[in-house]
Amino acid sequence: MAKKERITVQDIADALGLSRNTVSKALNGQYVPPRTRERVLSAAIEMGYKSYGTIANSDPSDRHKRIVLLTSKHLMTMTFFLHLVRGIEFMLDEHENIELLQFTATKTSFFDRLVDYLHENKVDGIICIELFRADYVPRLITLGYPIVFFDFPIYLSVSGNYDVVLSESFPSVKNFCLSLIRERNLRTFGFVGDYTHCTSFYERFLAMREAMFLAGLPFDPNYSFIEKDSFPYGNSQELAKALVASPLPECFVCANDTIAMNVIKALALLRKKVPRDILVSGFDNLPESKNFDPPLTTFNVDKSGLGKMLLTTLLDRINHPHQKTKFIYLQSKQITRQTT
Repeated sequence: MAKKERITVQDIADALGLSRNTVSKALNGQYVPPRTRERVLSAAIEMGYKSYGTIANSDPSDRHKRIVLLTSKHLMTMTFFLHLVRGIEFMLDEHENIELLQFTATKTSFFDRLVDYLHENKVDGIICIELFRADYVPRLITLGYPIVFFDFPIYLSVSGNYDVVLSESFPSVKNFCLSLIRERNLRTFGFVGDYTHCTSFYERFLAMREAMFLAGLPFDPNYSFIEKDSFPYGNSQELAKALVASPLPECFVCANDTIAMNVIKALALLRKKVPRDILVSGFDNLPESKNFDPPLTTFNVDKSGLGKMLLTTLLDRINHPHQKTKFIYLQSKQITRQTT
């Protein structure tokens, strides 16, 4: 764009194909979509509008930022997410110019209220935790804010200004199952949990099936219990009623520790002992999994490290909004205890 002696708002509007009103709002700090604001400010700098040329030499990482922690659940009542949020807070201690806000959206109808909240607070970025609704996430992404998700919905392919951070699941669970097949001669496995809940659950389910495929074993869905999240997985009595109606495998691979511990309680109601009658594994290495009876085989993930990575990734996304979406995995480690 060629510079002229005096650049006007209309010049910027004409160059971008926007209305004069939209450009004026962007330049005066009123709400416009973040991507539109970025286009307008970039054009203002490039065309030499007023003093906007000095902005080009400023460091965006130095200015005060407001970040929203957006979730669909009350995180501080859940052990895993309590440690994850602490990791975010540890990072905030190193960045005094960042203010952390929180918004809990338990219903889809909260979306309009969320949009108003983001506008009113002039938010710079969003960290999403336990937000997997396929009808909600695309609408959020189209707002244009820099976003980092902890985990992500399956079956969803959408481009935008976001990244995803996850616990590594597939290699760890696959190798675990393969070792049981090769060293313990196990032939039947079942998965417990809604594998459609999120990408991590889906990858744990696929990892079990991949191990069976590599070992030449058939996958029998009758050994798995994969009802939707609406099923009360936290109720061992309901689980017992469900499991008694199906054949039991030699090993249950569970979506997480909470489900695994309730599966063990349900099996006890069916007079099945773990690991004598059936093996059970979980995922996440919750503190209570170590003290459970019997202590639970699981996979440790650096929960605080995940929190730190979420904030680090979001800050990078804020400073580089045009980079391609990244899926970032933090390695997990198998913790073998008495349930296997």
